[in-house]
Amino acid sequence: MENGGTKDSYTIGEVVTRLRQDFPTLSVSKIRYLERRRLINLTRTRGGYRLFSNQDVELLRYILTLQDKEYLPLKVIKKRIEGGAPVPASGDGGSDLSRVLEDRIYSREELADALETDSRFVDDLMAVGVIGRTGELTQRDVEIARMALEMAKYSIQPRHLRGMMAAVDREAAMFKQILNPELRSGDELRVAEAMNKVRHLATVDARLKELMMASIIESFVP
Repeated sequence: MENGGTKDSYTIGEVVTRLRQDFPTLSVSKIRYLERRRLINLTRTRGGYRLFSNQDVELLRYILTLQDKEYLPLKVIKKRIEGGAPVPASGDGGSDLSRVLEDRIYSREELADALETDSRFVDDLMAVGVIGRTGELTQRDVEIARMALEMAKYSIQPRHLRGMMAAVDREAAMFKQILNPELRSGDELRVAEAMNKVRHLATVDARLKELMMASIIESFVP
């Protein structure tokens, strides 16, 4: 039923269509999984079809934002919801969401839960030095592990990333050698400038690799 141009209820397919612009990987199976984990509780028609109210849709948006953009584990999200955390209304832009601090530290289990994978995958990444190099698992490690998990879909396992990590280490050592006099100067301003330079070098390096890889890929087809 319509009310002021807004529907009172949505099917699961309509919800996926409505939210996919903000969450491109959202699928029906993903929503069903969240329901099985009891993060959302839906009403059903007599025929067993799920129906979402507008409140259900906004709760789902909230969950997906915390999971996909804040990288919170589902068990943490569930506790937040059960604790009565306010769900921002559509159009708030997520401004009321609690932001994850950049210095947040994850346990192995929390990182695995955030990616919906098992701890063994996290252990394998740590073993080859791809994540946890500082002795802790940070927000950056979550993002690295997420990309590694994507590569694993193509049978590129953590052990295959060892060579990539070694290449990164060599390049980082070269950048450090170039800027070492400034980094070791003891002058806070010179050190800050050196760090800006090395970050710029890293950005240029990443773009250079992207272009070089693109050239190689184009040669795959005769």
